[in-house]
Amino acid sequence: MSTSFINLFSESGAFCSSVACKGYAASELQMIGRLYNINIDGQLELFLSEVGRSDGGVMGDSSIPLYRPSWRVRQHLLFQIGFFNDMQEAGHFGYLNKPFVFAWISETQYYFVQTSGVVIDKVYHFDSNTDIVRETEWDLIAFIKKIVDWEAKEPKVCASSDLLKI
Repeated sequence: MSTSFINLFSESGAFCSSVACKGYAASELQMIGRLYNINIDGQLELFLSEVGRSDGGVMGDSSIPLYRPSWRVRQHLLFQIGFFNDMQEAGHFGYLNKPFVFAWISETQYYFVQTSGVVIDKVYHFDSNTDIVRETEWDLIAFIKKIVDWEAKEPKVCASSDLLKI
């Protein structure tokens, strides 16, 4: 990718340096793709390669389950599979193009990208209370910026996790 994810946020000052941020190497992204049965391209690749393990304390782990330090591969897989099953049970087959949930708010609001299909960077929202899916107005980068804005008021500790750690 020609542009840096961190540089996209540098104007707002959200990411003050890339030192505390941790991402995945290209070989690890391939392993994640196989393990989670997703395609890692576009903005998701940019996100995971630069801040997939740790955002440096900008957003914290309350909205982004990828950063939950207590979660290992099993928890991450069960979370993604549980989401997929909920979507199937609700009949939302048109949104099951290798989805990947990257944000989970209030434990009922899922924000995900479809990693296969027409538009891979578009963010979708699934409300598990109402079983309604909708396309949001954001792509992945714009949504992450929105989370940074939402979380700006809350103090955060630099949390990190690993989608490959057993």
